[in-house]
Amino acid sequence: MSATFNNTTRQAIPRFLDYSTACALGLLRAATKHEIQSKPEFQISNVISKWQKNPNIYSAVELLAESLILKDFQSKDAIRAANYLLNQSETTNSIIKELARHFLEQPSINIALLLDISGPQSRYINIANLKKSVRFYHRNPIAWCDMAIHYATLGQMDKARTAIKVALNLAPNNRFILRSASTCFLHLGEPDRAVHLLSRSPLYHLDPWVTSAGIAIAESADLPTRSINKAKALVEDDNLTQFSRSELSVSIGTKEMKDGAEKRAKTYMRQGIVEPTENALAQAEWMSSQLGTDISGFSKLGKEVPASYEAIARHLFYKENFKDSLNAAKHWCTYQPLSSFPFIFSSYIASACLDDEVESVNILKDVLPLHRTDPDFMNNYICGLARTGDLEPAIKNFVNLDISNLTDQQRFTLTATQGLLCFRTDNAKKGRELYLEAIRGFELMNQHKSAAIAVYYWAFEEKRILSPYKDERIKDAKSRVARLHVVELTNSIKKL
Repeated sequence: MSATFNNTTRQAIPRFLDYSTACALGLLRAATKHEIQSKPEFQISNVISKWQKNPNIYSAVELLAESLILKDFQSKDAIRAANYLLNQSETTNSIIKELARHFLEQPSINIALLLDISGPQSRYINIANLKKSVRFYHRNPIAWCDMAIHYATLGQMDKARTAIKVALNLAPNNRFILRSASTCFLHLGEPDRAVHLLSRSPLYHLDPWVTSAGIAIAESADLPTRSINKAKALVEDDNLTQFSRSELSVSIGTKEMKDGAEKRAKTYMRQGIVEPTENALAQAEWMSSQLGTDISGFSKLGKEVPASYEAIARHLFYKENFKDSLNAAKHWCTYQPLSSFPFIFSSYIASACLDDEVESVNILKDVLPLHRTDPDFMNNYICGLARTGDLEPAIKNFVNLDISNLTDQQRFTLTATQGLLCFRTDNAKKGRELYLEAIRGFELMNQHKSAAIAVYYWAFEEKRILSPYKDERIKDAKSRVARLHVVELTNSIKKL
């Protein structure tokens, strides 16, 4: 087999976003339409007093940070402090200004601009600025949280863990911090810790954003899902905005679909796209493909919902518009570099759908250090190298793979990949044995599409060496691709 991706599972797990991006996407809005806030002035009276007695940058930041954590957006003193910080153009750094803008609901970040400044070098610069920020005011949980995502994206997981723990200690019940920390722990391989963190929070039964995160992460890790009936009650709470309920709706819908309740799944899916986040829209688009239905008005939603790169990439893929799907998927890679899936998806399109192995390798190589332990990512990288003739690194990477904890799907995929490597190193006899083993394994799992893809790549190798078996294999490949409607091979199969 060449490039692969698993399209059978997805959950609306919170994106691991920096504060500016989350703010620009509206993920920090109030969840309720008519939110009645009890003024927590007794908790911040000390910082208010400091600000009133000595209005400077230090006292303004302290007051603003406390007000954000406690969601006291009505405080006149905090509003004055936010405006004060925005007016200090020469002395206030960009992180503090963004805090002030969010407090005043004036997000300044353009999502398209973020895609142009999210490379590794910019992350080092961001970390340096954040370090300056926490030296200036160490009790800023948002700065520590942003530091965690930048460290994680650079593969510095120990530093990411330290930073997110500081953020949690400073703001244990802040929605943004909770969702970010849970996703961070998931990437660190600790889904049980992520679920525990969310489910023990007093926000879990009150804030749909937190509840959604708990359900999605638990389902992704096959952990028990807590309080599903209370979660459904939140979805039906009309005092909550449709936007704040969108991810919770599709998370419950995904669970219903998994449990075989397709009618209820479709109901929750439709409710989730009334006013969706991009993550909810992507989940709904994936659900629609699994349920054999279409999302009415998707094109309009894709244009209106900011950063809908994944949803658009999936939609175009299902519509067999592979070139435009790849373009959207590349944006998705830039938007979510910490996840291996957009890179796996993009490389698969380049390889299987567009027959462009050079592009497939180029998509993966820059983020190789971050995703080296992902067997699906490495499978695509190894296959791309082998099919472009770069055999030495392909074999070296294959030999160094950790195969101690593979699923059956991954094991048979890598067996087919080993077959490819054998063909490319002039051991066609062994290659045939491995391809046949992989195909039989897929068929025993009822993964007939995976078997068809493996047969296609086997046929390609037989034709490449002009073997006497090529006609039989090509006939088999064409029959399987047509019968199973393997749309991604529609164009490539014609070249056999």
